[in-house]
Amino acid sequence: MNENFKFESIFKEELSQFILYKRSNNYKYSKPIIFRLYELDRFFLSLNTSTKIINQEIVDKWLSTCNINNKEATKGKYFSVISQFCNFLRMNGYENIIQPEANKLKFHSEFIPYIFTDDEIKRIFNIIKQELNINNDLDTNSFYILICLYYCCGLRLSEALNIELKDYNISDKTITIVESKNNITRLIPLNDSLNNILLNYLNIRKSDNKYLFITNSNVQYYKGKLYEKFHKLLKKAKIPVRYDGNRQRIHDLRHTFAVNALKQMQIKGFDLYTSLPILSVYLGHKNIVETEYYLRLIQSEAENISKYTCDYLKNLYNKKEDFYYE
Repeated sequence: MNENFKFESIFKEELSQFILYKRSNNYKYSKPIIFRLYELDRFFLSLNTSTKIINQEIVDKWLSTCNINNKEATKGKYFSVISQFCNFLRMNGYENIIQPEANKLKFHSEFIPYIFTDDEIKRIFNIIKQELNINNDLDTNSFYILICLYYCCGLRLSEALNIELKDYNISDKTITIVESKNNITRLIPLNDSLNNILLNYLNIRKSDNKYLFITNSNVQYYKGKLYEKFHKLLKKAKIPVRYDGNRQRIHDLRHTFAVNALKQMQIKGFDLYTSLPILSVYLGHKNIVETEYYLRLIQSEAENISKYTCDYLKNLYNKKEDFYYE
């Protein structure tokens, strides 16, 4: 037990209960997240208040403590931890606790994802299919399937490009993703439609190259070619540029997948607090905070998250614990 890592603020009991609550719902609350809660505890302690209150002024003060290098990712994580804690307090009947709004958090333009509309996605795939009818070569087929994987499976750019032949299990209809960012290996299930597209691709792919996606020159499909074709595709599909004048990124297809997945959870009546860990594992995130921050970037979706999470699970574990590095 690390005696230097105890909650000591006016919210010390609630912070301990919050961790128990999260862990009881299969959230992996370990070193990085516990440390941020410890920072929040030290912040509450510095306020020197005897009243359990969290208002906008307190939220603003908390966010101002993360202005090291003015990193937007850091701001998002600081916002996420106090927002979740406020959710927890409010759903357990605490008064004088506001619910921080995502639109209070300002990001620079490059950190705002572009979410493709259903109509834009339809136009994108119609253009690709037209090109396949004209030129059914390896370049075009590889590009088509890569776009499918980014949009339908939410893969990162490099994850799809680095898929090897051995990673594709035809009988199980799965792809094994070995990604270096978080040292995680995960399985991506394929629906019948996407699996059939891959099978057709293998029929025309005559190569001993270890990488699944290759060019007409029999080399691994690479980022430069991918983006060249992607930007041409967006122009043909008449997709307007982003508000900052720049073109959309491949990673915006991953953002779109994440938002669509969340919408489907809502439509099917899933409880988001129990569903988010599943989405987190699927996306290859190291912990749930990454997933919550990912989705909270989209303001309209963040408001729905707050509403749904406030409605879910009211019971607490009343057990007292000290939390420390594992």
